[in-house]
Amino acid sequence: MRAIVLGTAATLATAFSLAPAAALPVAPSHHVAPVASIEQAQYVTRRVVRRGPRCVVKVTRTRGPFGRVVVRKVRRCV
Repeated sequence: MRAIVLGTAATLATAFSLAPAAALPVAPSHHVAPVASIEQAQYVTRRVVRRGPRCVVKVTRTRGPFGRVVVRKVRRCV
């Protein structure tokens, strides 16, 4: 059943792709839109006020006594 549906869809897609497309004529470039219909773009900036401390985890990687990597994570809150 599924193969029949997929085969029919593929046949229709092929038939529609071979048919010529009816396109509208291209409008002249100076008649794209009247000046009155063009609006100025509005830029909106929002600032988020976060409450509470701002914390950053500072990661320090060093070599230990036997060559292993020692990772120290320090949480710094401002």
